Amino acid sequence: MFHHFLKPIKKFRKTYLPGIVTGSADDDPSAVSTYSVVGATTGFSQLWLLLVSTPLVIAIQYMSAKIGDVTKKGLITLIKENFGRRLAFICVGALVLANLLTLIADIVGMAAGLQLLTDESYIYFIIPLIIFVWYVIVFDNYQKIARYFFWFSGILLAYIISGILAQPDWLAILKSFIIPKATFNISYIMAALAMLGTTFSPYAFFWQTEEEIEEKHDTRQIKQTNRSVSLGFIYSNVIAFFIIVAAANTILNNNVNFLTVKDIAQALAPLAGGWATKLFGVGLVGSGLLAIPILASSSAYAVAELFKWPLGLNKKPSRAKGFYGVITFGFLLCLVALIFNLHPIRIMFFSQVLVGILTPLIIYFILRIASSKKIMGNYRCHSLSLAAGWITIVVLALGALALIYFII
Repeated sequence: MFHHFLKPIKKFRKTYLPGIVTGSADDDPSAVSTYSVVGATTGFSQLWLLLVSTPLVIAIQYMSAKIGDVTKKGLITLIKENFGRRLAFICVGALVLANLLTLIADIVGMAAGLQLLTDESYIYFIIPLIIFVWYVIVFDNYQKIARYFFWFSGILLAYIISGILAQPDWLAILKSFIIPKATFNISYIMAALAMLGTTFSPYAFFWQTEEEIEEKHDTRQIKQTNRSVSLGFIYSNVIAFFIIVAAANTILNNNVNFLTVKDIAQALAPLAGGWATKLFGVGLVGSGLLAIPILASSSAYAVAELFKWPLGLNKKPSRAKGFYGVITFGFLLCLVALIFNLHPIRIMFFSQVLVGILTPLIIYFILRIASSKKIMGNYRCHSLSLAAGWITIVVLALGALALIYFII
C-alpha cells in the first residue's frame, strides 16, 4: 500500500530532481550574496531584470540539455570538432576562469557561513572545507549524495517567508516591473552585471549537457528535460526575487565595500529574528555543498574533452587521472588564492561581475551548436530559443561595455 502512495513521489524525484538540483546549485553562496547586495544597494529597481532573465536562462539551459540528448557529446568536444581546437581552447580558458572565480567565492562563502555558526574566523575553515569537498567529488558518489545536499537548498525557501514578513511595498515592486527605473551609473551597471552573471552561470550550462550524457538520456527525454529545467530555474529565480525583496527591506547599508556577512544575514531577520545569522550560515554551507562539486566537475569535463582524456564522475580516479587531476588542481589554486585575506562579500559579488563579462562567449557557441542542422539534425533548436540566447548575449555585452566605459 505504501509503495502505491510513494510511486508518484519517486516518479517526481526521477523526472524533476536533476533540474531542481541544477537550478538550486545556481543559488550558490556567491549568488545568494550577490542577490542580497543587489537588493541592499539598488532596492527593487533591478527586479525587472530578474523577470526578463528567467525565460532566457531556461531557454539556454534547455538548449544545453538538448545538445547532450541529441549528440551524446560535451560542449567542448563539439566546439573542437566544428570550430577548431584554438576556439575550443579559448572557451575552456573562459570557463575555467569563470569557474575558478566562483569556486573561490563559494568556498569563502561556505567558510563565512561556518563563521556565523561558530563565531570563529572564516580563515580557519577554508582548508578543511577544500579537503572535504575534494574528497566528496573524488572518492564518493556525488550523484548519490546530491539527493541529500539538495534538501539543504530548501533553507532558501526561508527567503520567501522573510520577504513577505518584511512587509514590502508591493505596489512599488509592481511598478518596478512595469516602469523600470534604470540608473546609468557604475553602481547600477555593476549590480546588474553581477546579478546576470550569477543567473547565467556558465558551469550550469556545461554541467547540464554532461548530466544528460551521464544519465544516458536521448531524444525521447527532451520534453521531460524541458519540464525539469523549467521547474528548476523558475524555483531558482523565485528564490532570487525574494532574496532581493527581503534584502531591500532589511539591509540598511547600501555600499558593497562595507557590507559584511552579518549584514547580509539580516535579510532573514523578519522570519528568524536573532537566529537569522545562524540560519543564513547553514544556508551558505548547504548551498555550497550542492554547487561546488558541480563547479569543479564542469571545469574537469571541459579540460578532459579538450585533450581527449577519460572522464566522468562515474569513473574511479585510477581510470580518469587527468579528469580528477584537474579537479584537484582547481582546489589547489583556490588554496593559493585564499591564503590572502579576502573580504567575503566583496569577493562573492565582484567574482560574479567578472563571470557576467565572460559568459557571452560560452552562450555564443551554445547557440551556434544548437542551431546547426549538421550537428543537431532535425532536433536543432527553434528560432524562439535562439532569439532568447542572442538577447542574452546582447544584454551582457552591453553591460560589460557600459562598465568598461565608466571605469575608463
